[in-house]
Amino acid sequence: MKHCIMDESPLLSIICTVFNQEAFLTQCLAGIAGLSYPNLEIFLVDNGSSDDSRAILKDWVDKNRSNFTISTIFRDLDMPYCQSFNQVLAQVNGKYLIDLSGDDILQTQHAIKSITRLEENPLAALSFSDAFLYKEGIKKSFYPRDHQGRLKSPVIEGELYEVLVARHHVLSVTMVLRTDFIKEVGGYDESLAYEDFDIQVRLARKHPFVFSDHIGLIKTIHPKAFSAAQYKRYRSVMLPSTLKICQKIQKMNRTRGEDEALKKRLKYELKHALFSANFEVADGFLDLLEDLNNVGQSSLFIYKKWLRYQWDFSGIYVFLKSFND
Repeated sequence: MKHCIMDESPLLSIICTVFNQEAFLTQCLAGIAGLSYPNLEIFLVDNGSSDDSRAILKDWVDKNRSNFTISTIFRDLDMPYCQSFNQVLAQVNGKYLIDLSGDDILQTQHAIKSITRLEENPLAALSFSDAFLYKEGIKKSFYPRDHQGRLKSPVIEGELYEVLVARHHVLSVTMVLRTDFIKEVGGYDESLAYEDFDIQVRLARKHPFVFSDHIGLIKTIHPKAFSAAQYKRYRSVMLPSTLKICQKIQKMNRTRGEDEALKKRLKYELKHALFSANFEVADGFLDLLEDLNNVGQSSLFIYKKWLRYQWDFSGIYVFLKSFND
């Protein structure tokens, strides 16, 4: 399908970052090509892959160069993700932006439905939607739906800062971002190992979010996905970044309700840090909890004792988690 880059629709930029994702990449690229949106620019970034990802990208570019505005970046060595994204962000021209991984598959109507919602809501920083989570042949939606595909309960949108601090509410892979707003907050924090929790709360502090009731993409869940290592036994790369984000949130908070939301998040992350035997970062979560006002010390007693004696239940934790993921 030919995409006319002079169409009156707002320009959409897609940054697709790939790292050793050859098994999924062909479908990912087909998803980009299949978007029913007429005004695209595409940035394809191979972040130092050692498999055949680069060859797949080059072959796709050769076949589609006449249909799209395409820029490519091929790195010999991998770069930290947030730094890589920011380098490309400086080059984008689109009014809107999708940050896409090479193992996810965009659905045909995702861009046009999301951008329609954003055009209707010019103060919104982003539009988010639902997605199918695909793992080992099983597909389910992120938000619970009935057999007719209808949402079982409304999805909260609007002013979401407090909601996002407390819990995982917006599936980041479905986000279509307003480019000016993400540039306004400085892009991704390059000191972090991952980006989504931090960029969501920083944007939500200033702007509302809108929800579009559609399936935006298929997110592939597999053992090599970066998110699979969030609570990795003993040496999580992501948990120290989560702690840093929570420390930033404490400084951004303005109300008691927001502090209560942060306490809820901290207790959740503390439990997972302890269960996965990431004791050093668990100590940081506990310190932050104690630093917040009106935290009942008795409720922290078991956590303090667990940390003091460093009881290691991580083997059981990993075993049980494998059944729930």
